[in-house]
Amino acid sequence: MNILYKGENIEYSLIQSTRKTISIVVDSERRVLVRAPIQASRQEIQRVVEKKAAWIASKREAIAKCQTQKQELANGRKLWYQGNVYLLQICTETNSKDKEPDSCAEISDENIIVYVNQGQEEEIRQNLMQWYYCQARQWILQRVEYYNNGLKEYINRICIKDQKSRWGSCSSKRNLNFNWRVILAPPEVADYVVVHELCHLRHMNHSQEFWSEVAGILPDYKERRQWLREHGQKLMEKI
Repeated sequence: MNILYKGENIEYSLIQSTRKTISIVVDSERRVLVRAPIQASRQEIQRVVEKKAAWIASKREAIAKCQTQKQELANGRKLWYQGNVYLLQICTETNSKDKEPDSCAEISDENIIVYVNQGQEEEIRQNLMQWYYCQARQWILQRVEYYNNGLKEYINRICIKDQKSRWGSCSSKRNLNFNWRVILAPPEVADYVVVHELCHLRHMNHSQEFWSEVAGILPDYKERRQWLREHGQKLMEKI
């Protein structure tokens, strides 16, 4: 279903259940989800969504802005890692260029320490991103192996990418792609992303069979998914 607002066609998904009211949610990927009572007619739902069109467009615009905005990388900047907030600490070392990606930074107490040579912002960002990518790849590969022990699905390739709005994807060639930002989310939420994409190896859709497969592995997947919808936007902010 969709609405037209100021020339923009905005699609939305509709879920009807035994709830009493109509609610509208714009998630971290700018998708619009409408929940409504079973007895509500499509015309009534459409009217409610159209009345909220300005709010929906404003919310989607704010999310897009957060995804492209760069914040200054300086001591004390808040950084996410596996659901916790750390403070950036920059450490200058003359041999930092020789460091491996996984040793460009490290966690110490409540800090993420980034080792740099000159201390210029682009160098800080590059070393921090190398470390994040390395941590994400190591963690995701471990979790894919763990959950696929039960599914036993053939995987052609696993890629870690910088995706602007998606947390993961599965292609018809059985390639799994994951957003490096998965490492920023709590482990149980990141597990949901891994399981979600693994289950697409069996069901390349979001059918009832697909969600039953997910639920068989993670019975509480809805709570994990909800956390991502509510908090994922701040994890998408550009570093």
